[in-house]
Amino acid sequence: MLADSNELLILGCGHSESDTLFNNNALVTNAQGNLLIDCGYTIKPALLAQGLKLQDIDAVFITHVHADHMFGLERLANEGRYKYNKKARLILHHELYDELWHQCLKGVLAKNGEGENELSDYFELELLQSDEFELFGNFYQLHRVSHTPGKVCFGLMINHSMFYSGDTVAIPQLLLQLKPELIFHDVTLTEYNPVHASVHSLLSLYPAELCKKIYLMSYEDHWPEYQHMVEQHFAGFARQGQRVQLSKVHHRDRAVG
Repeated sequence: MLADSNELLILGCGHSESDTLFNNNALVTNAQGNLLIDCGYTIKPALLAQGLKLQDIDAVFITHVHADHMFGLERLANEGRYKYNKKARLILHHELYDELWHQCLKGVLAKNGEGENELSDYFELELLQSDEFELFGNFYQLHRVSHTPGKVCFGLMINHSMFYSGDTVAIPQLLLQLKPELIFHDVTLTEYNPVHASVHSLLSLYPAELCKKIYLMSYEDHWPEYQHMVEQHFAGFARQGQRVQLSKVHHRDRAVG
């Protein structure tokens, strides 16, 4: 099922501990194909809630190796191979490969009834050597964000206009440099968290005009307690099923090098 327009669809907006919200995953969708941004363990019900199936996923990009962002790859791999006879493209920065395959997925995917397997037996694997790629008419630039110390994690700038943070603490220097028109930003609704941005850290480190461009995502179940504050200072909470139009990118606008 492909959208006629070019848009970002929020499949889930919840913190990994949430009991009521799906994992923080999104879908870039248009008539050319569907790119899944992260594939957490709630991906099947999250897709189903939007009238979609794993079969509808043409490609996946993984921001980092945490369960709520990549454990759903086991289902996508097995159902794609044995149920749908479809190999989705897995777009992965080369620095994430060993952690994703050797430390996580190999234990559940390396052996099956047909013998030994590699990640490329389940996916059309594309290991990025650069920090950009183009897919289904959209242009993506990878930017390193600050999540778990020592752990590689990427945010995405899409068509030079929308920034999708993945998991991160506040990153004012990067966002002030990029100047996106719209931002989907990780947040935690606690006073302090060493690997996620708190509401108060965003308000103290980001200028007010930047906060107004931000939809907060990856939040906990008690979000209604913060709703008034968030609506006052930010664009709002990202919501499951939210759709945002993506601007078109022209080749002359692409970064060189």
